[in-house]
Amino acid sequence: MIPKYEQIKQELLTEIKNHLFVPGDKFYSEADIKRKYSVSSITAVKALNELTTAGYLYRVQGKGTFVSKSKVSQSVKFSDIELHSLDKEKVKVLSVEEANDPVILNELGLPKNESYYRFKRVRYFDDTPFLVHVTHLPKKLVKEPINKDLSTYSSIYERVRKDFGIDLFSLSSIETDEIIFPQDAGLLNLLHLSFREPVVKQVKHSYLADRSVAEYIISYKHWKYFKTKIEVEAE
Repeated sequence: MIPKYEQIKQELLTEIKNHLFVPGDKFYSEADIKRKYSVSSITAVKALNELTTAGYLYRVQGKGTFVSKSKVSQSVKFSDIELHSLDKEKVKVLSVEEANDPVILNELGLPKNESYYRFKRVRYFDDTPFLVHVTHLPKKLVKEPINKDLSTYSSIYERVRKDFGIDLFSLSSIETDEIIFPQDAGLLNLLHLSFREPVVKQVKHSYLADRSVAEYIISYKHWKYFKTKIEVEAE
């Protein structure tokens, strides 16, 4: 048999998810729940505590219990908006190198005695550079020996798909974006930027099914070509 406090909790949760309360609204008090469901203080407090612990409610000392913003809308989608025609985009591969930087090995989850491959590429719209990619792949996802024609690595995802049958697009991933003012003269030169202009630094890890790291990418995007759309879907 489902405990009474759990039944109450589920009914209250349904009211929250059906938006009978706007985030920030004052919620039922202990006394309100006692009257509404004809239960004891212990049962009412237990139901409120469960919803508070789950993040649906929060308490303000001396003022009461309120509906949280964090749980009412849970599905948030971020997507880049391309500000140019993809048909006019081209990629130049600057270098493909085997490396063993301890910092990158740690990001890839590899031991210190191993190495990885670093691919440095620049994306252009017509003849204007707008994005620098520095992609790090574990050696298990790079077919050796490296092709002398570096243009074959203009699309890392296509290369990995052809060589290993792995679709990097479909993997789970985590990406963070931040605005920085780079001091690296080489990077500024590649993007045709002055030292007073910012870039969007995008750091991304993608993961294979066994949760090992498939790729670690650091990208630098020209500020003029960065625009993001945020979509929120309520439960």
